[in-house]
Amino acid sequence: MYSLWRFILKHHFVILFVLLEVVSILLLARSQNYHRNRMVNTTSDAVGQMYAWSSELSDYFRLNKTNRQLAEENAWLRQQLSITNDTTQITYDILERDTIYEYIPARVVNNSIGQVNNYIIIDKGKVDGIEPDMGVISSDGIVGVVADVSRHYASILSLLHSNSVVGVRFKNSQELGSLKWGTSNYRYGLVEDIPTHVIMHEGDTVLTSAYSFIYPEDLMVGTVVDTRPVNSGALNTAKIRFATDFATLRYVYVIRNMHKSELDSLKANFR
Repeated sequence: MYSLWRFILKHHFVILFVLLEVVSILLLARSQNYHRNRMVNTTSDAVGQMYAWSSELSDYFRLNKTNRQLAEENAWLRQQLSITNDTTQITYDILERDTIYEYIPARVVNNSIGQVNNYIIIDKGKVDGIEPDMGVISSDGIVGVVADVSRHYASILSLLHSNSVVGVRFKNSQELGSLKWGTSNYRYGLVEDIPTHVIMHEGDTVLTSAYSFIYPEDLMVGTVVDTRPVNSGALNTAKIRFATDFATLRYVYVIRNMHKSELDSLKANFR
């Protein structure tokens, strides 16, 4: 015991320095969501595995709700299959539009909704074919875009992020707009740049537009709950309720556009 005390007295400056460094790194990671996710990607498997264990424990207590959601999604898929079996033409159109997309299922192991810039971490990474800039959806609607990828995990830039912008359109009018979070509530977002002649109503459906290499067209985004004019008078804004409930998000699908590199090369010629 005396020897240990002498060792501490002799090296107390070094010990104090190391302790302060560890505390500083932990405080930085906890206070800044971006830094936390960068640390996850740097230490990838170790920290990601801890999140995965924690998520598995949480999933155990949500089995009833998860099973109900899966049953509802399977019912919807069966309904779509029954519709496409009605006519050969409809089946062909759906396959022609959708076969360029591949859907990779993943489980959410970490998720934030209370920050200015929120991220999501999933249990799929490079070995599973995940790459940056891939779109992410849930069974209810769009979720975000892949930001960083490690070997077995990936971080998602959520729709609940100040830098998130998604091109959308109104189902009834076909008019386009830009979706941003723009609120402090995880259930609501704002669609901006809407021409003043567009008539919107509460409950109108908002979908993904055709002008995106990240999301397929016509994916559910949300529904209009309020409309408001912009001060300039040239454009309007609509408040929407997200179709995805980020607070209960457990499973997602990562979308791979198998033609994206070809489309990107063509787009680059116009820069």
